[in-house]
Amino acid sequence: MRSAVRGIGARLGMAAWLLAVWVLLWGRVDALIVAGGVVAVVAAYTVSRLPAVPLLTRIRPLRLAEAAAELAWDLLASSVVIGWHALRAPRRVRGAVIEVSARTRSELVLLAVTTSISLRPGTLLVDLDWDRSILRIHGMPVRDRGEADVMRDGVLRTERRLMRALVAPEDTAKGEEQG
Repeated sequence: MRSAVRGIGARLGMAAWLLAVWVLLWGRVDALIVAGGVVAVVAAYTVSRLPAVPLLTRIRPLRLAEAAAELAWDLLASSVVIGWHALRAPRRVRGAVIEVSARTRSELVLLAVTTSISLRPGTLLVDLDWDRSILRIHGMPVRDRGEADVMRDGVLRTERRLMRALVAPEDTAKGEEQG
């Protein structure tokens, strides 16, 4: 029952988004434009299977602020490390593709994790298996297995922070356990 309500809520979110885009395209708001937008949204849902907007059960503001602060710190630390290697010996910097199995099943949390990873200097998302929640990340500097494990742990730490901040229905049991 709750998943059906969530599904309807997600579809209503997408419908509201489409209606907002429709009104923005017209550049003004009046009854005829809104009514036309509702007809257009219903027609779009009738002839196609539009995706649902991913939902969050709860946003924890303090955890979100903590995640943002840690992201800022990661950005600074990564910039210093990459800058140091670029100035010291740019030809000797080695990288590796690291596979990380994410625990989250929420597309929204996974999207936040991949965005956070790709923003950091020295890391780049190469591939994402949505169905199995597996991330393949090119990271540098990585010289050996130990540094690869450190980088993998950093990605999983970012995921944990975001799962604590953005509680998704798919992760509710895991998120509640972690507090």
